Amino acid sequence: MIGTCLCRRVKVAVVGQPGHINICNCAYCRKAGHAAGLFPESAVEVCGETRSYVRDDMADPWMTLHFCPTCGSATHSTGTPEHPCDVVRVNVRLFDLGAVADVEARFLDGDAVKSENDPFPLIATAKYGHGTTF
Repeated sequence: MIGTCLCRRVKVAVVGQPGHINICNCAYCRKAGHAAGLFPESAVEVCGETRSYVRDDMADPWMTLHFCPTCGSATHSTGTPEHPCDVVRVNVRLFDLGAVADVEARFLDGDAVKSENDPFPLIATAKYGHGTTF
C-alpha cells in the first residue's frame, strides 16, 4: 500500500496491512491526528522530506513524530535514539480508506500511560472505516 500526506510530497509505502490500528486518546496521538498501524521497519519505506518532533513536556520521551513540513500531516512515528524500536507506527490516515477498511481498530486509553513500559488499556474495538473510526 502507498499512502500520501495531504500535499502528496511525502509517500509512505508499506508491505501488507497492519494487524490492527491503534487509536489512542493520549495528547501525542490526539493532537497529531495519528491512527497507528504497526509495521516492522523492513516493511516501511518513506519517500520525501519529513521533519521530526520529540515531546518536550516529558522527562524521557520515547517516540519521535515525523511529519510533512509543507502540509503538516503526521506520517509516522519511530523510537527516539534513547529508546530505539524496530517497529514503525504508520499513520494509516495517509491511505485510502478502502485500503485499511475492516482492519480492527483498537481504542486505547493512552492518557493513563506514563512510560514506554506501561500497558495501554484497551477501551473498545471496532472495524476501521465503519462510521466509528475515520
